Amino acid sequence: MAAEDIDDVMDGLAGIVREAGRAGDRVGYFAALYRQVTVEVRTAIHGGLFDDGARMDRFDTLFGNRYFDAYDAWRRDRSGPRCWRETFGLLDDADTIIVQHLLLGVNAHINLDLAIAAARTSPGEAIHALRRDFLLINDILARVVLVVQDSLGALSPLMSLLDQVGARADERILDFSVRQSREEAWYNAVLLAGQNEDEREATIRRLDIRAAVLAR
Repeated sequence: MAAEDIDDVMDGLAGIVREAGRAGDRVGYFAALYRQVTVEVRTAIHGGLFDDGARMDRFDTLFGNRYFDAYDAWRRDRSGPRCWRETFGLLDDADTIIVQHLLLGVNAHINLDLAIAAARTSPGEAIHALRRDFLLINDILARVVLVVQDSLGALSPLMSLLDQVGARADERILDFSVRQSREEAWYNAVLLAGQNEDEREATIRRLDIRAAVLAR
């Protein structure tokens, strides 16, 4: 599975969600969340929100292909990045809950894939021009978090209770964590953009190990 543009990313994710629904596969939880984020990013591109819409389309496509590559590697022979193996390895664990599957996917995709996609989109000094558009996605993620929170509340009375007791504190905590992770991803993107091939490989290995530890 390889996407050529953001529309292909959306179609690929939709396909995973459909198949997961038919098979009762928990991989569909994160894929559905990710597709909703992609829908919002595509809407923002078409609405002229970003400084460079074409660049954001390329960025989102590279980002999506990181997920598809990990998904395909796991389905093929249980290989792929360590953090994604940790994530996919729990799909058949009946003791894990929806939120765990979502956060495991978010961890791998933000703490490993995001920096790599950004650096490949804008290598070298060009990375600095990407910063504003990169950070604008935080607002999109925050909006999607609220939608997901409400959807989970419909599925689980415990999630609804958490929302009532927490008075939206849970969203602020999750939003803060995502923003902090994206800030780290930006730092790592700048680092990767300025490195040679050997240095990049070493950095990617380090990021993968760290994300795998966080997953565990």
